[in-house]
Amino acid sequence: MKGVLKMQTSGNKNIGGFIAGILIGGIMGSAIAMLFAPMTGKKLRRKIFNATDELLEDVNEYVETGKEKAEELIKEGKKKAGAILTDAKKLVSLS
Repeated sequence: MKGVLKMQTSGNKNIGGFIAGILIGGIMGSAIAMLFAPMTGKKLRRKIFNATDELLEDVNEYVETGKEKAEELIKEGKKKAGAILTDAKKLVSLS
């Protein structure tokens, strides 16, 4: 049982790291592209502003997804802990 929980946890960490890498790579790629693209300062600032807004929206979605998954895991953990406690109480009463 412990091995299964560890695999699930490490899988979520790997997915989180992968998504974070995609976000960071996207930020870096966008910044480099904007700096090398020929345009006026005003257009560049507007483009950076828009890219920042889009990035913040993506990050907020990622955070919300993480919160939801954390809440699900906590709920599941409480449920399992309650079942274990009930089983332990039964064992103690049998002794």
